[in-house]
Amino acid sequence: MIKREFPFIEVLAEARRIVGEPTPGTRLYRREGSHEECGEWFEATGKLFGGDVGLSPGGVTMYVPVSRAAVHKRLKEGRLTGFAFYVTSKETTFLGKTRKAKQRPYIVLSVSECKAWGEEMKRRLGYEDEPETETEAKAADKFVEQDPKDRGKKGVVYKEPMAREEIMDLIQTEVRFAVEAALGKLLPGKLGEKHRSRARGGTLVKDGKTKKMKWKD
Repeated sequence: MIKREFPFIEVLAEARRIVGEPTPGTRLYRREGSHEECGEWFEATGKLFGGDVGLSPGGVTMYVPVSRAAVHKRLKEGRLTGFAFYVTSKETTFLGKTRKAKQRPYIVLSVSECKAWGEEMKRRLGYEDEPETETEAKAADKFVEQDPKDRGKKGVVYKEPMAREEIMDLIQTEVRFAVEAALGKLLPGKLGEKHRSRARGGTLVKDGKTKKMKWKD
C-alpha cells in the first residue's frame, strides 16, 4: 500500500504575527493575550486560511470518530495543525506577589486536515489514534492545555475558565459597586456615607435563599 503524504495546511512565516509560534516538533501554534485580542485572533485566523480553520477539538467527531484525548495526542505528536489562544490576566497572591493567570486555551483546527484524517483512518494505516493508557491521555491533555515553555515558572498559573454563573456574579458585583459610588457622590453627609463606605470596601455575599448578591453590613 502506498503511504500518502498528509495534506497539512501551509502556515507561512508572516502568519506567525497572528497565530504565534509553534511548540518545537509540533504544528501547534500558541498565542496569549486579553479576551479582546482572543476574538481578534479567532477572526484573523479564520480569514488567514480562507475559512478552513475554526473547528474545535470537540467538533472533530463530525469527520473523525475519535475522542478529544485522541485529538490532543495527535497535536502532541505533530500530526495535526492546531492554533491555541490563552486568555491571560494578572493576579496578586496572598503574599502580595503578582503572577500571570492563564485560562485553558481556545483551540481551532483545520477542517480539511480533519477530513483527511478521517480518510486516513478508513485506509487503516496500521496505528491507533486513541491514547493507549490513561497516563498517555493525561499527558496529551496537559501538553495542549499548558504551554510547555511555562513549565517551572513560578510567576505563571493555569486556571479553569470562569463558569457563566461566576461571570454573571462578577458583572453584578461591579455594577453594584458602581451604583454605590454614584450614590455616595450624589447624597450629602450621613445620607451618602453608607454608600461611600460600601464603595470603598464593602462586602458583597450571595444570599442563600435568593442566590442574589447582597451587602454584608
